[in-house]
Amino acid sequence: MCGITGFNFEDPGLLRKMMESLNHRGPDDSGSFTDKNISLGHNRLSIIDLSRKARQPLSNENGTIQLICNGEIYNYKELKKQLDRHSFFSNSDTEVMVHLYEELGPDFIKKLRGMFAFALYDSNKKTLMLARDRAGIKPLYYHFSSRKFLFASEIKALLQYKKFPLDLKALDELFTFQYALAPRTLFKGIRMLLPSEYLILNLKTLKLQRKIYWKPGLETRKMSKKECMKRIEENLRESVNLRLVSDVPLGIYLSGGLDSSYIAALASQVHPDVRTFTIGFGHPTDETRFGRMVAEHLGTDHKEIIVEQADLKILPRITWHLDTPVVDIAAIPLYIMSQETKKHLTVALMGDGGDEMLGGYDRYRVMMMRRMYKKIPSPISRITSKIISKRMSKETYSRFKKLEKSDDVDAFLSYISTFTPDEKRRIFSTRFSRNIMTGRNTIEPLFSAKNPLLQNMMYTDFNTQLPNDYLMKVDRMTMAHAIEARVPYLDRRFIDFAFSIPPVMKLRRLKTKYMFRKAVAKRLPQLIAKRKKSGFVLPTEKWMQEGLRDIALQLFDSAPKHLLKRQEIRKIIDNYERSRRYYTRQFWTLVSFILWYKMHFEFEKPEFRLDKYV
Repeated sequence: MCGITGFNFEDPGLLRKMMESLNHRGPDDSGSFTDKNISLGHNRLSIIDLSRKARQPLSNENGTIQLICNGEIYNYKELKKQLDRHSFFSNSDTEVMVHLYEELGPDFIKKLRGMFAFALYDSNKKTLMLARDRAGIKPLYYHFSSRKFLFASEIKALLQYKKFPLDLKALDELFTFQYALAPRTLFKGIRMLLPSEYLILNLKTLKLQRKIYWKPGLETRKMSKKECMKRIEENLRESVNLRLVSDVPLGIYLSGGLDSSYIAALASQVHPDVRTFTIGFGHPTDETRFGRMVAEHLGTDHKEIIVEQADLKILPRITWHLDTPVVDIAAIPLYIMSQETKKHLTVALMGDGGDEMLGGYDRYRVMMMRRMYKKIPSPISRITSKIISKRMSKETYSRFKKLEKSDDVDAFLSYISTFTPDEKRRIFSTRFSRNIMTGRNTIEPLFSAKNPLLQNMMYTDFNTQLPNDYLMKVDRMTMAHAIEARVPYLDRRFIDFAFSIPPVMKLRRLKTKYMFRKAVAKRLPQLIAKRKKSGFVLPTEKWMQEGLRDIALQLFDSAPKHLLKRQEIRKIIDNYERSRRYYTRQFWTLVSFILWYKMHFEFEKPEFRLDKYV
């Protein structure tokens, strides 16, 4: 895992500054390549082949191809056997990509099985190729204007080139979804490659070609329960085994949830002494007891990381690493977890990705309940309504009732939105609020009339929330401490298989991950196999008493007036204290956005102390 950066001109000073901004991603080594057409920089975190021979950029035999890569290619040994006419100077997975490109051209990317973001310079053709893996595990950003093309693993490297203005459309998306949707970012002029996208820049004509090289198949196929359970285990076992290859210490982030627990179960069969780690905040809702239960069941070498008191001073540092507001508050425990586990490991396996493909989110269940409810005759619907109301928060149920007669897209959008359009109009400045978007145009193209509702919802989450929020958070928080995170559920073979499972096997009798739970039950304690998804809960209420409320008030009172109405956003704190479940997301969205805005647009440096921003 590494950091990559570069541009289509010569400027050694700029390249050095951009590479320095990514030192945390690759503290083990660095390398660069320049000629009159290109400048390439690489910061290395050594995982496979720790020798200097694997230093990047890596080239072909005559030096006409130069490659820098962030990621891992898990099938590199298999691919290497097909390239026996080439000379290899290292045992790294990256060098295989160089020679595979020589054989197949840009289509070589379809052969890769792994997570990656890379830049490949072909000096003969005078082209620069950038690409990102299928699921969007590894990030890659670029800026292109005035004949200058720059790229980097993180936005902060591009900010070494110049300052960029705020993208108001992206800001609207942030307050709707908790993230901006690629290719847009919060910085106008900085774009993000989409998952499974590659770009080819002709360095002579400066013409840019973009292409999506893969999409998951959505056609389901008939299969028996026995076949489904067998293939779930076979596919995931192979995926986990591939991701256990490492020349440095490896462990598993174990939340005690279904997905990470099953990864630990499969990994422990190959490495019985594998280390597992769980984080908790010393309150009744944390997951340490579930992680401990799984570790004892599997016999792993287990460690619990307990955060006794909130250190809110890390928020600016987390914001700096994320390049975006810390709206997904699970970034906080992941940052602390990575900081602590760096003492023990360099590679961590994680359970992200399973919910989007196997039907794990509660909103899927609620949406299906809604569809059933709409078909029930009026007298019975009143009874059903009371049952449904007990399964939702007051605010969610209110939305549910308002959208009874709406279509599936609007209903789904309502469940996933942090602020509704009306709420955004109340808090945004008058000028800004004139251009409020509903978000429908974003997700509607992902809903196909020929696909079942559940398939549409999972496909939407797979293409939006997963890469733009969860995977971005995982990459930034682990790489902040030079840890490589691997996600077995996002192996390309498992993705294709998971989307082929019939929806009825994923959500049955309103039970999420129905068939997956059956498949993993023989490997895990029954309580874990049957456990409802809870998500990570932070002790925000306790933190409010320890000073977070005062910090938030000061931040809200210093919010940019041209964007937000200060009096209106102060009400969010009062709303949170009355109804925490619904308003927690709104509260953290405002706190983190204002902090991020101060950092990047009021030109405060990313100091570690919160009082620099309040």
